[in-house]
Amino acid sequence: MDMKLLQDTIDLLRSHIDSGTDIDWMEMDNRPVRDIADMINAYELAYSRKMTVLACSILIHSALSKHGKLQAQDNERLTRMLLDGDYLTGLMYRIAVKRKEWKLLSRLLPLHKRMQLKLMKNVSPEILLKELKREIRSYLEQRSA
Repeated sequence: MDMKLLQDTIDLLRSHIDSGTDIDWMEMDNRPVRDIADMINAYELAYSRKMTVLACSILIHSALSKHGKLQAQDNERLTRMLLDGDYLTGLMYRIAVKRKEWKLLSRLLPLHKRMQLKLMKNVSPEILLKELKREIRSYLEQRSA
């Protein structure tokens, strides 16, 4: 795997996350999105567009991961995870809008909602990640054709 796209995208995300949010990027595991990075890299797109698509994928995965770790009996942790997940979701929108990726955003909005609903039904993170990968592949095939 070429780690350059993934590392450049993580650097992009770090530059967009406000320091006051206190979101710990060290706990975010990038292994699940490496397949998506490899898939995106295979398409003929401008490098900055590849970074945008991957950044949005990472943010959806990370936000859902934060929301998926919630426990109702731990109110402080519950609040923190909700706020972190919501922030990461909002950041995905900001990055896509700033980079004028309107069609990507129009695909990811309903996908994100469907994934949130599945998360409530205890669908595994692996299945959600596969769904994200399928949607990104479909987007890339349409955009590069």
